[in-house]
Amino acid sequence: MAGRRERVRRGGFATRAAAIVARTALLSRSREESTTELWTVARWLRFWLSTRTSIRPSTVRSYTEHVDNVLIPHLGSVRLGQLTGRHVAAMFTTLAATRNKWGRMPSPSTLHRMRATLRSALNAAIRDGLLRDNPARFIELPTPRRPQAQVWTEHRAREWRKTGERFSVAVWTAQLLAEFLKFVADDRLYAMWWLIALRGLRRGEAAGLRWVDVDLVRLHDLRHGAATLAHAAGADLKTVQEQLGHTSIVLTADTHTSVLMIMYFRVAEATARLVLAAAAGIDAVPVDHRRRPPR
Repeated sequence: MAGRRERVRRGGFATRAAAIVARTALLSRSREESTTELWTVARWLRFWLSTRTSIRPSTVRSYTEHVDNVLIPHLGSVRLGQLTGRHVAAMFTTLAATRNKWGRMPSPSTLHRMRATLRSALNAAIRDGLLRDNPARFIELPTPRRPQAQVWTEHRAREWRKTGERFSVAVWTAQLLAEFLKFVADDRLYAMWWLIALRGLRRGEAAGLRWVDVDLVRLHDLRHGAATLAHAAGADLKTVQEQLGHTSIVLTADTHTSVLMIMYFRVAEATARLVLAAAAGIDAVPVDHRRRPPR
């Protein structure tokens, strides 16, 4: 396979006749059977990567990273035909308990992307007749959850300074944004910071960079903040959705907007005014309290 000959050696036969029988059986096997027995998972993954020529370069880089840094170190020595779900499950159990160079555990989304790479490679082996089923198909992984955006209140800021821990999605208030823009007033990218903060551009949209080439603590939080501030200023969710370029208003509502404290106060005041207006008889049907209800 892949233009290379395989030299197969067998030994330990008691007689010449036994050796001939074994040779005949070996030669009668199909190419797929031979490949499955002889090739390791590492070799198959390398071959599979070499055939991925019609996908985006960013996807190829992601596949290569998973193959080189995760799949081959954990599964590479296993024969392709002997790979089982237990091998795959053991790998993900180890990965889930391993911290990266920044001291963080892999997120459920990261684990799912790794499994997707492995499943794609093994599905290709199935199509080539090398495997009957996919050992990575039924592996259970933690369900990815969208992070809940939290606003940088004074209390949360104090806790962050004290513990060093922060939310995965932390949204700036209007005051914090104003302070940031004042701080970067002399920065050569000042106009870009304004644009991202107020219009909610993605990092790649603003900088023209590929996502895999950028590693920054979270510039994307400005996008969340832009949605929150627009909503707080009176924009309805449909307008915010169109501003951010979302296909679903559910994504806008669930992920990209947070409720600022000022909005809580506005709602409370509006509710109080409604009740007080009703009590004062404004915009209400007059009631004659002198009339008694019929007995």
